[in-house]
Amino acid sequence: MDEVEGMAWSQQVLGEAGPHVRALVPQVLATTHNTLAAKHVELDLGSAAVYGLMWLAVPRALLRELDGVAGVRPHRPKGAHYQVPVINGVPLVAWRYAKDRTTDITEVPFGHPVSDTRRSLFTPIDGPLELDLELGVTGLGDELVAALPTDQQQDLSGYLEMIRGLTSDGQRIAVLGYASTPDALLRGHLGYADLGADDRLVWAFREELQLPATFAAATADPIASTGPALRAVDVDADAFDSGPLASPVLRARETGKSDTP
Repeated sequence: MDEVEGMAWSQQVLGEAGPHVRALVPQVLATTHNTLAAKHVELDLGSAAVYGLMWLAVPRALLRELDGVAGVRPHRPKGAHYQVPVINGVPLVAWRYAKDRTTDITEVPFGHPVSDTRRSLFTPIDGPLELDLELGVTGLGDELVAALPTDQQQDLSGYLEMIRGLTSDGQRIAVLGYASTPDALLRGHLGYADLGADDRLVWAFREELQLPATFAAATADPIASTGPALRAVDVDADAFDSGPLASPVLRARETGKSDTP
């Protein structure tokens, strides 16, 4: 997908903070994967139980990194024991849709069946955000837009006009979909979707994320005496390559405040 089109969708649906959120989510996803893959190796429980907590760890990490951003607030879905960030009134939901690289995200139901908790996210969330705007950091998304070349800023304006009509109906949520195992963060997608009658997501827009290099937990060789190790993953290649751990630079929060089954 065109870079500017992705930025335009994020700005139109998620508001001023949208481009910042779009830039942040791949880093948060990769960092969370690194943490749980390392714990998977460290504890050596013989199962992926620790890494399976990605469903809870990713939304918590998103809330932590978006804390203090204007237009962002935590929301606890109906009946849930977790919170998701709501940005410009739109929930951002992390969804581990597969454990392999080849599964088509459009063919995977959003649940088996979709729980009432997830369904509740597709209804308007009460509570205006305007009261929080004065308390948060502003301009983060605008800074990214201002850094675009003049021709791309013009393209952005054109996309925004088109997208306004497309987003005038329905209740869409923002979805961070990813495929992963303890061995690799395989693919990531960011998009905006309704829930279809067949319990699959109906995407208004979706882009594949360029994921940072991540560490992966290698499966232990039962013959070897050294146990499992960490290795770097190139998400665009079929093979794993060794390399240094990436160190994503995330925004420093100015204020302190403070998954998905």
